[in-house]
Amino acid sequence: MSVMRIATFILSIFIVGMVEMMVAGIMNLMSNDLHVSEAIVGQLVTLYAITFAIAGPILVKLTNRFSPRPVLLWALAIFIIGNVIIAMAPNFSILVFGRILSSAAAALIVVKILALTALLTAPQHRGKMIGIVYSGFSGANVFGVPIGTIIGDLVGWRYTFLFIVAVSVLVGILMYFYVPQPQFEMPKAGTETTQRTSSYSKILRPAEIVKYLSITFLLLVANSVTFIYINPLMLKSGHDLSFVSIALLINGVAGVIGTSMGGFLSDKLTSKRWLTIATTIFIVMMLILNVFLPGTGLLLMVIFIWNIMQWSTNPAVQSGVIEHVEGDTSQVMSWNMSSLNAGIGIGGIVGGLVVSKVDVFATTYFSAAIALLAFILIISLKNVAKFNKAQV
Repeated sequence: MSVMRIATFILSIFIVGMVEMMVAGIMNLMSNDLHVSEAIVGQLVTLYAITFAIAGPILVKLTNRFSPRPVLLWALAIFIIGNVIIAMAPNFSILVFGRILSSAAAALIVVKILALTALLTAPQHRGKMIGIVYSGFSGANVFGVPIGTIIGDLVGWRYTFLFIVAVSVLVGILMYFYVPQPQFEMPKAGTETTQRTSSYSKILRPAEIVKYLSITFLLLVANSVTFIYINPLMLKSGHDLSFVSIALLINGVAGVIGTSMGGFLSDKLTSKRWLTIATTIFIVMMLILNVFLPGTGLLLMVIFIWNIMQWSTNPAVQSGVIEHVEGDTSQVMSWNMSSLNAGIGIGGIVGGLVVSKVDVFATTYFSAAIALLAFILIISLKNVAKFNKAQV
């Protein structure tokens, strides 16, 4: 793929990731302006995840027979409209409507972009390229959310969403020029990719797909149980908010590295092997996190390794899923993204129960236990040889 096409795909994922997490940075501003509690405003993140999880597979199914460029442009138009509604909303109810629109459109954008990435990349480089494109999410956490928060502080939270609208218009222009028409630009003739069409799709091993989707769900539940409550976890350990901010920045940087690394290593080692390694290290980090909580340098190192491992798993899962699908992968990609968002939502609920019924420090051990379930599924995956569709 060309550099500009890759940049278009990354920026498309970036704006979606920015919108999803932006609420956290401007929550107090939205709460004061709309006269609702911060707890209510915080549910916009949950609403986004739930809508994303439900709408993704449905919209992909409805649009699979159409070529990708018009589908993406229409989805982006709805995404823009949703964010304009949010920016102009006179009350919270109207804002919720805009949030539902933007999150449904975002689900379709993400799935189509990732499916196109897989379709347009030679088999031996798919994992790496998916990781590069998916790094738009972690990039949004590192750069997008802080930028949006600064805009909100300077001129008001509504201008944060107008900024997203402006960037989305730029993305639309790039999509028009760099998203291919039905006659795709393919890798070298004779590769598996050249034999695929934009609509043909066949799941070769349904049981393996179910395992991968379950792995995504369990790993995101495990991560969210602790990560969503990282603020009280660190504050109760004697750290201040400025240190928490540093830890979150470390998390974002680790995310950028992890997404690219996970795709690259799944190509080199196979998805199963990298998932085994990453999940093992993740479990170890969860088990030792509380030991290092009172410190600084070593604590940041643990957080850094934890988040590299966690962020590296989804590109590896998506690369693994592709091994069991022939043709267009957008439908199974949508299922994977739904599993991811469902995991985030359930993880928040489980973490909340752990914090309220046990203790905030227990979240790390629950995360390790849930990740162990994912590990058991990972070692049960079939050893499918890379680029070979034959059953082992």
